[in-house]
Amino acid sequence: MESKKIGYGVWGIGFGVLAIMISCSSSPKPNVQSASATDAEQPKINMAAELAKIDTMLKADTPNTTVAHESYLRALDMMEDGKIIFAELFYKRALANEPTSHFLLDELIKILLKQNKSGEAFPLLKLAVQSPKATGDNFLFLARLYRENGTLDSAANYYKKAAEKISGNLGVLYEYAQLLELVQNFPELKRIYDILLPELDYPPRLLEKQLFLYDKTNTSDSATAVLLGEAFKANGIQYAEYGFLQAEILSNLKKYHEANEVLLTIFYMHPSKEFTSKIALKIANNYEMMDSITVAIVWLEQLLTSEPENHVALNNLGYMLIDHDKDVNRGLSLVEKALHRSPEESSYLDSKAWGLYKIGKYEEALKILEKLEASGMKANELWLHLAKVCEALKLDERAKAYMAKIKE
Repeated sequence: MESKKIGYGVWGIGFGVLAIMISCSSSPKPNVQSASATDAEQPKINMAAELAKIDTMLKADTPNTTVAHESYLRALDMMEDGKIIFAELFYKRALANEPTSHFLLDELIKILLKQNKSGEAFPLLKLAVQSPKATGDNFLFLARLYRENGTLDSAANYYKKAAEKISGNLGVLYEYAQLLELVQNFPELKRIYDILLPELDYPPRLLEKQLFLYDKTNTSDSATAVLLGEAFKANGIQYAEYGFLQAEILSNLKKYHEANEVLLTIFYMHPSKEFTSKIALKIANNYEMMDSITVAIVWLEQLLTSEPENHVALNNLGYMLIDHDKDVNRGLSLVEKALHRSPEESSYLDSKAWGLYKIGKYEEALKILEKLEASGMKANELWLHLAKVCEALKLDERAKAYMAKIKE
């Protein structure tokens, strides 16, 4: 049991505490579990040491100090004997005689929570957190009660304050992170993960949460890439998905060469058909972004040699041949094959329209692109293609409007 001190600083609770204690028995109880129900059983109390500490705190000129002191000692006796309900009564008597003592209020709250009397503890905790002497546990216990009662915004507010009060407590931060996930406060969740992750040596459960956060926010950052890389290196091929995601983030950060190194590592560790297709598509795209078009084409050609029906590779290679004026007619033929297998895919239709534009069939290209726009497709690539086609058809005002969309 931690050392006990009675503090007598007045902070505004006054005798209202006594009124709350009397009314608590009839108050509705939130359907929650005690925040401290899992605390380990308290060890035996060194009564002599406790008495010596308390005596130094007593003020001879404070009314009712002696009564509060005696009630507190009786409460300690009851706790030592395992008679919790009697200890609670003596704590209440002590607080009634010293209603401004935050220490006694805090002790009463803990013993109420220990007995799952959250309905009684709840209003006392709301008072406790108003004190300049409020502890991190006060904020934490109140946050837990709000969470279990379904008042998640209030819970998040008190978890944040608890984390600030109990600085460096990873358990509190993890609880807070779980709640932030529920309320979908992803910017704050990311801030908490940035604190947690370096301290916890990448445990799988927390790594899953980080991936959840990335999926929700789609925000690429180097810290997440490093985290995924560490997990991949430590666990090998069974964590290949983390490697793929690391490569995706690196690509988003325009670190294409680093991304390809990760992808090749996966390939050489496990050159299966499942991974080969995925790796080839990503590597080819990265090479294209680095303006290494020839190398990108080689990767896609090799993939189609082994998977001639891969419609993603058919479209990607076809578009690459069209866009870079390598072989527009062959590119259109490949895109048509992709559309045969997936006729409604908007990106394939866009590729076809771009190929038609390249061979001078502007009206046909415009019809396809207008249908894509009408379907709700929104992408800079679509606006660029529409602008170029409209420009070729001397529809200058429309061309300007589409170019303006790119800059929005």
